[in-house]
Amino acid sequence: MSAPAEAAPEVLEVAADSEAAARSRVYGLFAEALRFPQGELAAALESGEMYQALALAAGALPYRYTFMGPPLIEARELGRTYTALFDAVGGRPQVSILEQRHEGSPPEQQLWEELLRFYRFFGLDFSTGGARERPDHLLMELEFMHYLTFLEAGASDSADDLRRGQIDFLERHLARWLPGLRVALAETDEAEPYDVLIDAVSRFVGADCTYLGNPHAGPQPPV
Repeated sequence: MSAPAEAAPEVLEVAADSEAAARSRVYGLFAEALRFPQGELAAALESGEMYQALALAAGALPYRYTFMGPPLIEARELGRTYTALFDAVGGRPQVSILEQRHEGSPPEQQLWEELLRFYRFFGLDFSTGGARERPDHLLMELEFMHYLTFLEAGASDSADDLRRGQIDFLERHLARWLPGLRVALAETDEAEPYDVLIDAVSRFVGADCTYLGNPHAGPQPPV
């Protein structure tokens, strides 16, 4: 995620020798992999390079989690699939990657106010714009966890506060609505590779919740 009030940058560079850094790397890579596939990202998905990076990063996590990449798909087909699934063609997308569109979400204004308070409390003020996506967009929420864990990796005296922030954010947001998104994609035809990626990030968030000491907040394992 970005510096205050600026557009979100690419994956933050973090040291690879701490548990928080390893978690930050995985959150950042998932946020990158789930963007619209174009340019270098499309090439990395087509070749499998992105999936190899995710598998390598997952292997450095301080707990057991295995990333299994989806089948390789040609870049142009990736773009068509992404647009067909997530773009609001004709009013609503087939599957929404906005928290507000999933069961159990509070009304939009309440949800946005809560998310913006979360972001602002940890130094990211989007009240005057600057974000590429809505506050409740999947990529914003993954980038926020990437950012919080990045801060924890460099914190000497505020790591506990940052951990509590992560637990609260996961419980109130990502861990609560990702299972519904996973089910929606599993029930949608021609959703590869995004059904596999969402299943993977859902399992990762569940494992991360358990690691943080809040197993009940995590998504249930796929059936």
